[in-house]
Amino acid sequence: MGNKQPSQPQDGPDSAQAEVLSTAADGRLEIKTDDLGPEEQKIFRKFADKIKNETHGQSAAEMLQTLHEEVGQHVDEEQWMGEAYVRIGIVGVSGAGKSTFINSLRELMAKDAGGAAVGNTETTSDTAEYRHPKNEHVILVDFPGALFKVEGGRWKSVAFNLKEYTKKFGKKMRECNVFLVFTSDRVHDNAVWIAAKAREMGKKVLFVRSKFDQDVTNKQRDDEAYFAGPEGQAEGEERLLQFEREDYVTKLETMGFGRVAPGDVFIISGILDNIQRGQWGAPALKDAILKQLNIQQKMLFITTCQDFSPTMARAKARIYKSRAWKVALGVASGGAIPYGGTAVNAGIMAATIILFKKGFGLDENSVTKLATLTGKNVVELQHIVDERLSLANKITRFFQGDIDWQSLKEALTAVAGGGIFATAIAVDATLDMVVPFVGGLVTAPLSFGLAWRALCLVIEQQEQSALALYERAFS
Repeated sequence: MGNKQPSQPQDGPDSAQAEVLSTAADGRLEIKTDDLGPEEQKIFRKFADKIKNETHGQSAAEMLQTLHEEVGQHVDEEQWMGEAYVRIGIVGVSGAGKSTFINSLRELMAKDAGGAAVGNTETTSDTAEYRHPKNEHVILVDFPGALFKVEGGRWKSVAFNLKEYTKKFGKKMRECNVFLVFTSDRVHDNAVWIAAKAREMGKKVLFVRSKFDQDVTNKQRDDEAYFAGPEGQAEGEERLLQFEREDYVTKLETMGFGRVAPGDVFIISGILDNIQRGQWGAPALKDAILKQLNIQQKMLFITTCQDFSPTMARAKARIYKSRAWKVALGVASGGAIPYGGTAVNAGIMAATIILFKKGFGLDENSVTKLATLTGKNVVELQHIVDERLSLANKITRFFQGDIDWQSLKEALTAVAGGGIFATAIAVDATLDMVVPFVGGLVTAPLSFGLAWRALCLVIEQQEQSALALYERAFS
């Protein structure tokens, strides 16, 4: 089984998805409301009122300084992420694979401390919260797939009553950002009723058929010819996956849930190895979860729940770029760009680059984990990372004051394929900003444009490094 990811149906653009910004190709940065957390939106509204009512005639530098005074206290992205919570509701009957998934998303096995119990008997009589060991603000809430009562000192399932279920668990359901409904080969009434109630509460419901690894094994045993097409195993897996998705959609409609978009049905294997590899529908499921989160929650989720899939690497790049404006604001305000070799706020840029590098799985610990997962040589994989981050490392050194501006410009000019960001930095191109709730264009000071473009270029380099790393590791 390879690391090829199956196609996932798309239902068109999601307005909640943070589409970052227009690029430096037209010298313009648009900070969109979707790129802001809830508190940041309040800050920008306050800033817009201040600009309109009190500061007519401000220069671009003065306006940027005013914005920094309003937003600057929230520049630390790691601390800012720590204010968010992500709660993922998970429901399904025993044996559907939900506990295995809960463990794997948290990079655990059932035997590990904090692991969810795995089995074919119902183990959940009440909600259970499982927090991610990397960040306790990412919480998977396991809901029982049945109702229970105590009889003879033991829990015993009783006839399912949705009204009673909602009375008991409704508050917890409303706290969740998204619901995942797990099934195996059968779709059970209880799960469908609970899903319908979650939808009634305004929650996005995603349907997950787990144990696809077992389905593939069973199909190979029963029908070897199924995988004998021109593309062999990968083609057979894709056909089987599409069949199961269509079958799931049909069953849900037959059971009265209504027509479900194929893009809301995910065929996965919840085993840790397959989640880490980004096998089958797992990356698309994570991407669908992201669409239900605000930008603050998105940052928290992608930085905490890591895998080695190209789909998530691209999602991280998109989301990280949507935060570059704020880091640039913190670096540039107060003249922190180190033209003269001093770097007053260089720590902000360096800390952000390190945070994003870990998010892409390019730090030494992650590369070692990937080498173990794939059986590849860790030195070889680390070389791929180091080779492709040479320009990003020079940018980091510049902001730390280790190399001068001229040396950085020469490096930008020398590297082939540096792209629009590298070119714009090298020629000191101006940058126009569109600020939320303010309207109109503001020409940013060169220092801000430099910091923003530099971080975007670093993110692009990290993304390309991650894609090359994953391709080599899984080849």
